[in-house]
Amino acid sequence: MSRQIKLTLRELNFAKTRYKILQTFLELNMKKDYDNITVDEICDVAEISRGTFFNYFPAKEHIYTYYGWWFCAKLFVELNTEKYKKCSSYDRIKFVFDFTVKEDNQYDNQMPLFISHILRRDMNIIKEVEYTKADYIYQFPNNGTLISDSSKIDLPTVGEIFLNLLKEGIEKKEFKSDIDIKKAALHLLSIYFSPYIIYKFMRQECPLEEVYTALLDDIIEPIRNKD
Repeated sequence: MSRQIKLTLRELNFAKTRYKILQTFLELNMKKDYDNITVDEICDVAEISRGTFFNYFPAKEHIYTYYGWWFCAKLFVELNTEKYKKCSSYDRIKFVFDFTVKEDNQYDNQMPLFISHILRRDMNIIKEVEYTKADYIYQFPNNGTLISDSSKIDLPTVGEIFLNLLKEGIEKKEFKSDIDIKKAALHLLSIYFSPYIIYKFMRQECPLEEVYTALLDDIIEPIRNKD
């Protein structure tokens, strides 16, 4: 049974409003370019004041940082469902890529923009927009057992997820015991971020699913334990 963590009214209102701003931004971002979305427009659609907006986000770009935390939280929760906990390590690694493609389809090809933001953001932005216990509990009220009672949520990054799944695969003897885990994780990360890199330097549209499908097995097959 999931542990129910109670939020104070202040925590609940904070998480609710911040999530509303995020959803408003994502809806607008599906209709127009990021650069053409203004804080005033976000406020009008979300029915909040500019002062309220800046209580939650120092600037518009910080919404993408918060989206990044939310994305990792959703991925983390899904990987810990009974369905995926029973899957092989390879299938769980593949799910990370499939989940990203699904997210990209849902938000009208926004993942390359999100990825570009990750690649260029600095630590100050990350620290200014932290993902809290209140955010998590408001968004995932039935998954309290996955987190500690701390006010801060230590969510794994995509890279850390890959490392953990590779270690798990070795323990289950799905992968060879002598593989270089760090190197394999770097290869997986390279694939994960490659669509943006390809577009950046080759000016070619590269659908996430196409790139991921073409390259993922090239990394996984050599490390499979076939004994």
